[in-house]
Amino acid sequence: MIRGNLLLLLGFAEDDPKMASVRWRRFKRQLGKDGFSVDWLAVKLPYCDDSSSASAKAFCEFRVLRHARRLAGQLAEGRNATAKTIVLASIPTLDPLYVGAMLKRLCGSSIQLILEVRDVYARPELFEYNGLRRRLEVFKETMLIRPVDKVIYLTDEIRRRYCTYYPHLAAVCNGVVITNGYDPEEYGPCPSAESNGTLLEIGYFGSFYASRNPELLFQTLSRLRSNSPRQAAGTRIHIWGEARHYPLEEKIRVYNLRDIVVYHGLCPHESLMKQYTGTAVNLIITHTAGSSYALPGKLFEYVGAQRPVWAITDDRILRDFITRHRLGYLSSHDPGSIEETLRAILRDHASAGRLPNITAPPDYEIGSLTRELETFLFDG
Repeated sequence: MIRGNLLLLLGFAEDDPKMASVRWRRFKRQLGKDGFSVDWLAVKLPYCDDSSSASAKAFCEFRVLRHARRLAGQLAEGRNATAKTIVLASIPTLDPLYVGAMLKRLCGSSIQLILEVRDVYARPELFEYNGLRRRLEVFKETMLIRPVDKVIYLTDEIRRRYCTYYPHLAAVCNGVVITNGYDPEEYGPCPSAESNGTLLEIGYFGSFYASRNPELLFQTLSRLRSNSPRQAAGTRIHIWGEARHYPLEEKIRVYNLRDIVVYHGLCPHESLMKQYTGTAVNLIITHTAGSSYALPGKLFEYVGAQRPVWAITDDRILRDFITRHRLGYLSSHDPGSIEETLRAILRDHASAGRLPNITAPPDYEIGSLTRELETFLFDG
């Protein structure tokens, strides 16, 4: 017996390696076990670059509207009109919400439209749109969010901001926080945090862009190589992810770190499971400025793998989380702080039993989060 129907309109494919896709693959699997029917549709509408002319932008917005209407019409024709369907759209980008709002308009009360807000979209801290584009995106978000019935936020801070942006929308203000989580079944037996007596293996999983890059870490490793060659020789930094515009391999060569830093490139998420648990410590690097409202998705992968976390960050929300749950080590975006922390990790690794034993907080286990999700989506 089907307990409920859920249509996911997401801005990424089901096999996408991004954490946002991993999150919903886990939810879909858990909901399927509980008797819910879940369908997934990746929504990509035409995009117009900021550098385009005004006429090109206007034409592109017309194409976006036309595509959204067409896709919503196809979804409306293909569904059972007598069965109530919950449609969940996730932003960023606005594309899934665009189609979801159109579908809600076509199908009326037989559709319940849920919005997931994973990031601050139209008013970003880090990458500001130009003035015209910013006003357009804020306007579109304001119009498209009105038919939303319920809202899910990734963090309390994102919820606070959206309640400030839309204080008169009950759905926005009554939304709940259902954050990222981990699935313990994906990681296998709990690994030991004991020293292996040889190399200190540190893993980094994620892409580099803008000020989220390993420059200060590489400078620290270069100094360690000069001042403490034995410790440097016993350290390995493994990097999985996309370098994007950061010249990663060139920087490894410039800082003479080819025997210390190993770049593995991109890898499917399922293949990374063993890598998460095969390190002594796993690393997070955040932007030097901005993004003070979200926790990195990879944090919960590290928690699920029960490996100590080393975060190079000044973001309060991340520092508070790691401190509260005793997840490992913290450095600020300062060369002295990074070097001090790295030496502390090396000392702990050299002494058996000194690396922290991480206990994964049960509140962030995917089963617990799915119960919250089911209650919010399907009750009432």
